[in-house]
Amino acid sequence: MKFLLAIYRYNPFGGLQRDTLRLIRELTGRGHEAVVFTTAWDGPQPPAGTKLELVPASKLRSNHANMLKFAEAFRSRLGRRDFDVSVAMSRIPGADFYFAADVCMKVYWSNLHSAFALRFNPRYAAYLRLEHAVAAPPSRTRIACIAQAQMRDYAAAYGTEPERMFLLPPGMDPACRRPPEPEAETVRAGIRGSNHANAGDTVILLVSNSVYNKGTDRAISAVGALPDGVKKNIRLWFAGKLPEKEILNRLDSAGLSGQAVLFGQTDGVRDLMLGADLFLHPARNESAGSALVEALAAGLPVLTTDICGFAPFVRNATGTVLDGPFRQDDLVKMLAGMLPRLDALKEQTLAYAAKEDFCSRARVFADILERGKR
Repeated sequence: MKFLLAIYRYNPFGGLQRDTLRLIRELTGRGHEAVVFTTAWDGPQPPAGTKLELVPASKLRSNHANMLKFAEAFRSRLGRRDFDVSVAMSRIPGADFYFAADVCMKVYWSNLHSAFALRFNPRYAAYLRLEHAVAAPPSRTRIACIAQAQMRDYAAAYGTEPERMFLLPPGMDPACRRPPEPEAETVRAGIRGSNHANAGDTVILLVSNSVYNKGTDRAISAVGALPDGVKKNIRLWFAGKLPEKEILNRLDSAGLSGQAVLFGQTDGVRDLMLGADLFLHPARNESAGSALVEALAAGLPVLTTDICGFAPFVRNATGTVLDGPFRQDDLVKMLAGMLPRLDALKEQTLAYAAKEDFCSRARVFADILERGKR
């Protein structure tokens, strides 16, 4: 079969992009052909059996204007019908399937902005127009959701028919699983030693590309609010594309100067998870949170908020999910209560991860796509 996949832009670090690459590998590994329609492919070339069709975005247009142009170009591409099944990995209408990597924008943005702003701000209006075209009847696009909350929100916001939506399992890279001993402990000792984390230090890991959406500001403030005797032995590790100056200023204000390492975007997150003692992710907006299950699979205890689509996995593992409405004092209290119990929480996490399948999303989605010709 021949599959046409549309993604606005590919880079090797985004969660959506990693899902896209895993799906391409699954499809081409089964002998199918994949055509990727995109504005840019940044990173290693896709596997054999993949063809790239590039429609570069204009530097003279805004992101939302480029997205509208991309959606228009994709509609034109669909008209050629030289494929069996089409899949929109980005939020653009017209495809047979849409992979919903993000939260329902109408629900999320309605809680942050007035109806006036959503209607008359060109950026909001453009993205909501695209989402409406995907989710609202009479669209026939089937929506692959990665969390139950998405199905509820699409139905409430657009009247999306239940039969058009289905739930996919997590799609973690199997390489993120904790390796056997003594390899895991060797990696842990090496990464801690090279980053000046002593035996008595507690390393808290944050993986984030957004200070606001992922709650990085909340996390820094919570650690800063701990008693001085506890706080002095904490080391913070940051992975992801974050504004370094802002993070350093927040650390300084929280009394944590000199206690953090900013790794930036890196493909070594699994090693960081093996070296850390706690994964802290008090997000405000997180449709799923692949890093949550990656941390669990590595045996790393997690503290997160119930807004995350994958929070139920954390709840089943250790119960360390902060229920809404969010209060900063509750985060500080839960964090302080976890720190003396990290060894026991690690054992609970390892036991839970040993019986869970966090890796089958691409396989399950490919099965559905093979049956998906309308």
